[in-house]
Amino acid sequence: MRIEKWYLDSVTPDGAGIIAYAARAYLGPFSAAFSEELEWRAGSPLVRGRAVPGGRLPTAAPDEVRWGNRTLGIEGRWLSGLNPIPSLVLHEEPTGRIEWTCFRPAASTTVRVGRENRNGLGYAERLILTLPPRKLPIRELRWGRFIAAEQSCVWIRWQGSVDRNWCFHNGGFVEAAMPDLHLLTWPAHRLQLETGIVLRTGCIADTALKGTGPLRWLLPASVRNLQETKWCSRGVLTDSAGRQHEGWAIHEVAIFG
Repeated sequence: MRIEKWYLDSVTPDGAGIIAYAARAYLGPFSAAFSEELEWRAGSPLVRGRAVPGGRLPTAAPDEVRWGNRTLGIEGRWLSGLNPIPSLVLHEEPTGRIEWTCFRPAASTTVRVGRENRNGLGYAERLILTLPPRKLPIRELRWGRFIAAEQSCVWIRWQGSVDRNWCFHNGGFVEAAMPDLHLLTWPAHRLQLETGIVLRTGCIADTALKGTGPLRWLLPASVRNLQETKWCSRGVLTDSAGRQHEGWAIHEVAIFG
């Protein structure tokens, strides 16, 4: 079995945002795909979410990532920005591996939602999973990304049979500590996040996977029962010179069942 999952997002300067997922699972000669979007307005706690079966995967070129879904009424481009983070194998064992590529840690974005065009800053990554999902070595996952003008931070922290932490500042790896959900520190730097708005919370069988058709049944119960909470938060990154960079973060906590 092989799963390819893309995550893309975009937040405007005033805090309106969109998150898009596009995934395809391959099992022998068969495959199943789904696409999903979360969308919210600036200053509003209301979040619209839709998931549909099918759809194409994004395409990545040296200077942009492109993706769209006609059913969802979305078309977007993630342009240039900071250089990609090279592909990383986050975990590997004889039965498969988890490979992660961050194509756009901080990109200028143009996303059309319905008849509305939105310009902002965004992020694009791809996860390729050949490890059977039932063998994921994760009990709790914390993930997030922060983008400000000329600044970017991406973090992945998991706890389970193997505890691992990765953090990238402006594309380079740094040793970081995360004492709580709203604070990230590394040498001479500090990222503080506000509480923000909850974009989604609950079991993904009732949220993200609800409209995915047969794809959900290719996943083990431990994944279908995953409990997640996802936020969009204002953040301030204080650099080594004491300068403060204001931007937006999207971050999440996931507990595997």
